[in-house]
Amino acid sequence: MDSDKEQIKADISGFDSHLGKRGILIARGARSLVYLISIYSIVLFWWSWTGILIGCIFFFLSKDPAWKLNGLILSITAGLTTFFVETIGVLWLIFGILVMFIYLFIIIGYHLGNRIYFKRKNKHIEVTKFIKKRYDQYTHKKRSIIKIGIKVAIIALLLVLWSIVNINFMVMFDNNPRLLWVHTPTNINRTQEFSITVEAWDAYERVSANYQGYVEFAIRSYNLTTLTEILSPNVNLPGAYTFTGQLISQGFIPGYIIFDGRDNGIHEFTVRINTTGIHYLLVNDSVTGNTYWSNPIIVDNFTSSESKIYWGDIHCHTSFSDGSGNAEHSYFYAQKVACLDYVSLTDHGEQLSTYGFNYIPYELVETATNRFYSPNIFVTLHGVEWTTNYPPSLFTNFGHYTCIVSGDHVPIIASNIQLTPNDLWSALDSYTASGEGALAIPHHTIRESFIQDWTYTNPKYVKLAEVTSVHGECLYDGHDPRNYRGSVDIPNEIVPGSSIIDAFKMGLNMSLCANGDNHDGHPGHSLSHTDAYIGHQWPFSIYHARNGHPYSNGLTAVRATSLTRDGIFTGLQNERIYACSDYGRPYLNFSINGVFVGDGSSVTIATNTTQRNISIFLAQDGAASPVKGTSASVCPGWQPEWKATIEVIKNGEIWNKTQIDTPVFQLNLNDTEMINGTSYDTFYYKNGYYYINRFSENPVDPDTLNTGGRDFYLIRISGFNHRTVYAGPIWVESLN
Repeated sequence: MDSDKEQIKADISGFDSHLGKRGILIARGARSLVYLISIYSIVLFWWSWTGILIGCIFFFLSKDPAWKLNGLILSITAGLTTFFVETIGVLWLIFGILVMFIYLFIIIGYHLGNRIYFKRKNKHIEVTKFIKKRYDQYTHKKRSIIKIGIKVAIIALLLVLWSIVNINFMVMFDNNPRLLWVHTPTNINRTQEFSITVEAWDAYERVSANYQGYVEFAIRSYNLTTLTEILSPNVNLPGAYTFTGQLISQGFIPGYIIFDGRDNGIHEFTVRINTTGIHYLLVNDSVTGNTYWSNPIIVDNFTSSESKIYWGDIHCHTSFSDGSGNAEHSYFYAQKVACLDYVSLTDHGEQLSTYGFNYIPYELVETATNRFYSPNIFVTLHGVEWTTNYPPSLFTNFGHYTCIVSGDHVPIIASNIQLTPNDLWSALDSYTASGEGALAIPHHTIRESFIQDWTYTNPKYVKLAEVTSVHGECLYDGHDPRNYRGSVDIPNEIVPGSSIIDAFKMGLNMSLCANGDNHDGHPGHSLSHTDAYIGHQWPFSIYHARNGHPYSNGLTAVRATSLTRDGIFTGLQNERIYACSDYGRPYLNFSINGVFVGDGSSVTIATNTTQRNISIFLAQDGAASPVKGTSASVCPGWQPEWKATIEVIKNGEIWNKTQIDTPVFQLNLNDTEMINGTSYDTFYYKNGYYYINRFSENPVDPDTLNTGGRDFYLIRISGFNHRTVYAGPIWVESLN
């Protein structure tokens, strides 16, 4: 062993003489810097393989036993963290960072202590040589087979741990068509020529680039007034068509970014309908043998001043915060693949501003948002999310607000700048002082990590409430049996005062919208509820934020007089909206005594028993719908599922249920029950003060949290196909 020691000294001496002292310091510093950067990779999604790789390089190639140990700890920690995130939850990212922090603390503390203590004693212990001695003894040539086996086992273990969350070969290579999706505009003038989009989807709702099916068109029509079928509508349908596509396609390069002149799973057709009515386009597919229905098309003689329905998603994230892909990809996908009319990218302001150190991401998103805005074709709205209980504001929790503005630039909004909701309102006051508009939309209000504190609500900006998204539904508490869709991150116990229904009972005037809050780079049609949330799915994600989203991407229908920023924002601001839980585009009209949702949604009647005439008109979407945690799917002989339940919810209670089983339906109900209003009456008492729940730190006067004698009515339509549609509320008060 003495000869081994002498050889080590000779090797080190030779290396030192070659590099020189400065070179050695630079090399060692670079090595340490690479190691520290690699620790950060532990919290990444797909890119966590870099930490595993660098750790393995240190372990297998370094001649320094201490750095072999460093590499082993890094690679195993990165692999285990990835595994725990997938099997248990995203919060296990903390495990990896904590392990490495403790390990670094021990190493640094030991070396500092060793240097200080033994320098005083004029001694020196060569720890690394001691480790190498033990290592050499264990890995003696006689045990070389065991040594190789251990290394192979370590590599295999790390590959398995990483690949569980980052590799799915079915998602990677199965891009074969499973069903078609047919999209049309909701409102069209009679005799107007318009475009429809037919997309072939694979088992994960992605565009199937190898689809080469033969399609034929038909139409099903209903009278606008009587809802009876129109047997012979006057229509110019497209001719039969054979799609062109790839001979073989895979899932990790989407067909919509292949520009080779082929359809690659998407084709637009031109249609003209000359008969007023409610129409569905039917597409017969040669590959699956099924006939697929479009969303309903309302064809009428609209004037230029009349409102039309436009569909959009105003809650989306890119890689500028914790989402996937860049702004350009998101806007392209939203318009060309998800077929949205309007969209807003709302990255977390805290990350857009690099926690206050760099505002370039703000400028990049703003530039892209203005570049993709095309009046009368595609509307992009500026937006940003104000986020508490989230880095760097880890110890404040007021809830989250998606801020949407009407202008051509976005204000700097972040919870590390505006520390409280009142600070946020002041910032929006400053922005709107020049005449621009702003909205602040609360969302996933019942999630334990982000419980919404409704006591800070500012009615000037909080006009909409996001009822459903990839996180699930928050109309009712997560433990309430009336929360049919469910939600992620539900507290172990009921948290009164967090749901949207409770906010209505407190007297807050808002209307129900639905969005994505997608983090996978697919605005309007997130794939994260399918197995395609996986790490290799395009576009790549930096963080794990697209994990754990088993619910579909919601959309909001807005009634607007024009497809412009001003038109769309005005419709949203005036609450002329309804919501859908997925990519479907149903048509819904909800009114009481002729008053529709929007523009205050308020009905005044003579006495508190005067009859209220409730009118609900529904034309369902014919597309297949996904179920929680799974993709939309069809089977041979599939037909659209028209069974659904229309619920009228009054003052938070289900007042009426009506079962339907037809594509179009008109429901008329009368209510003569006394108007009493309602109130929020579940409080948390602490230190002489009342709070709406144990999470709130804002004292309230219990006597003020009520509807002021008004009743509120809202609509929820739950389809047997798991598609849910929402509208309202409409408020009713009496003069006497």
